Amino acid sequence: MAILFVSLTTGVGQMATDENSNQVDLSRFTSNIPPFPKCVQRVLTMLRDPRIQLTKVAEVVSLDQGFAGKVLRMANSAYFGLPRRVYNVTEALVLLGYANVRNVLISASASNILSTAVEAYGLDAGCLWEHSVGTAYAAQMLSRKIGMQVYSMAFSCGLLHDVGKVAIDLALPDESKAEMRSLIRSRGVLAAELATVGVTHSQVGGEICRRWNLPEEIIDAVSYHHKPWECSENRVIAGVVATADRCSHLLLEGSNLTVHHLADLPDGSYVPDAQSLRRLSDELPAMVASSKELLQAVAEPEPEHLT
Repeated sequence: MAILFVSLTTGVGQMATDENSNQVDLSRFTSNIPPFPKCVQRVLTMLRDPRIQLTKVAEVVSLDQGFAGKVLRMANSAYFGLPRRVYNVTEALVLLGYANVRNVLISASASNILSTAVEAYGLDAGCLWEHSVGTAYAAQMLSRKIGMQVYSMAFSCGLLHDVGKVAIDLALPDESKAEMRSLIRSRGVLAAELATVGVTHSQVGGEICRRWNLPEEIIDAVSYHHKPWECSENRVIAGVVATADRCSHLLLEGSNLTVHHLADLPDGSYVPDAQSLRRLSDELPAMVASSKELLQAVAEPEPEHLT
């Protein structure tokens, strides 16, 4: 089966060099984002071994009772759709399976960050979360025809692709946020970011993921989801996230999702077939609605039994 990506143009390498020649201290932005839970970093390392038993993973998660409760509530939400309600972390992770264990852990870790209002971008509380979950689901669905390695990482890459927007917003004073909103309306997001802070949210997001010690696939997808042609190691998954990002925006804005609407995707983006787009159009609105429940699950009371 042939997998299509938007063809690459010549000369873009020099453009990337020119843009990157003006170095920006990313720590100005990344220092505002809290670290990933240590247990999650340890588990993500464990999951790199395909032979690891999920019962061992559950033991590590259960060491942090507060986080374990959040994981259990998310696993029981409609979004992840377990066949029955479960009351302990071990059973939840075993039923979820390897790919969804990573998805639940990263969702639980990033939910508080992604659910906040992002004033510099004109986003009310919950809006970035909905778009992020929509992109995550779209990336996972579109990657099914590509291969298991991309598929297993696609959700997490899509979920975190805009985390840099939160970091930039936290670093800006109110007057600069107002300037950013105005520039976004007139010039678009990336141009507004470069004019206001000299760096893009994809660059900041990639550095956040690096500091979180996340897998290279996630770091690259977040760093290059607006310029997948510049990604050397994980260009395929960066291209999938670029397309999923556009699809999520279109559907949340109420637009139809057709090949015509994706005609101006950046070079290196994944080109889905008409059947995949129809399926995504049918399924994504319901999954985004479920994302609200997924977020609400974080605030529910802690269950009594977590082991």
